[in-house]
Amino acid sequence: MQNFIYLIIHIVFALGMFISLKLINIKGVNIFKAITVNYAVAALLTVSDLSVNHLSWQLRGEVLLPSAGVAFLFVVSFIIMSFSTQKVGIGLTTALNKMSVLIPVTVGVLYLGQTTGLFLKLLGIAVVLLSFVLILYKKSDKKSKWAVILPMLVFIVSGMIDTSMELSRNYVIKESYDQEAFLVSVFSFAVFFSLLAVAVEALFTKGISRKVKTTSGSRMFLYGSLLGTFNFLTSKMILINVGLMGGSVVYPIHNAAVVTFTALAGLLFFNEVFTKRQWIGVFLAVCGVALIASTL
Repeated sequence: MQNFIYLIIHIVFALGMFISLKLINIKGVNIFKAITVNYAVAALLTVSDLSVNHLSWQLRGEVLLPSAGVAFLFVVSFIIMSFSTQKVGIGLTTALNKMSVLIPVTVGVLYLGQTTGLFLKLLGIAVVLLSFVLILYKKSDKKSKWAVILPMLVFIVSGMIDTSMELSRNYVIKESYDQEAFLVSVFSFAVFFSLLAVAVEALFTKGISRKVKTTSGSRMFLYGSLLGTFNFLTSKMILINVGLMGGSVVYPIHNAAVVTFTALAGLLFFNEVFTKRQWIGVFLAVCGVALIASTL
């Protein structure tokens, strides 16, 4: 029962994070700057969490390199997804991002020995992957030389993030305070890499007039802070749940729930239209999650 409660909390936080991202896009906020604020707020919340719980901690050298790698992948993934969305469309980009769950699941089964209920787990994952295609994929009119390269980079980098998080949870986080120390380090490095991305973006767009109206700095800070709050909560729950249940359970359920509920949120709150194919995808996502959850 505890595992199910933790998964529900995890899903609620993840849903908040993705709705925050959608609001950033809708409101015309500079996404590079908002992402930087997001990581800064997440780092501050992690330190506050340590202070409130009166946990003494130290940043061990063994944590620095893995956390820097995860942070770098976070920022690179965001940049690649931004370019992929522009070049080949949001449907294919998002579908490949979610299908990357195959990478941590494969590592979990083959390398970490997460073979409990393997048949039901694999069947559930197959159903979930099909649901992603039905819900997310839209044929794009944008044809370019990047049509294969960018979506594949999204798939690989996104899978590397989930895998590195799980491997860090298994091999780097050893002491009781290491989980928070790891998150502080990840978010701090991510702020640094995001600032570099902001500088590069400013350099390339210097002197170029933009037709898109952007919001004020206060709104950028507001939406970035909202995203950072949910980012902190979701990242903490990922580490907790991966430690309890393994990535081969957590990541498919996480991705399926986020895709399903954000799609429904778009239908209810953002006036998006649902096709019959997408409703079938939602039904299959629920079935896939039920199959994977039955292995707990």
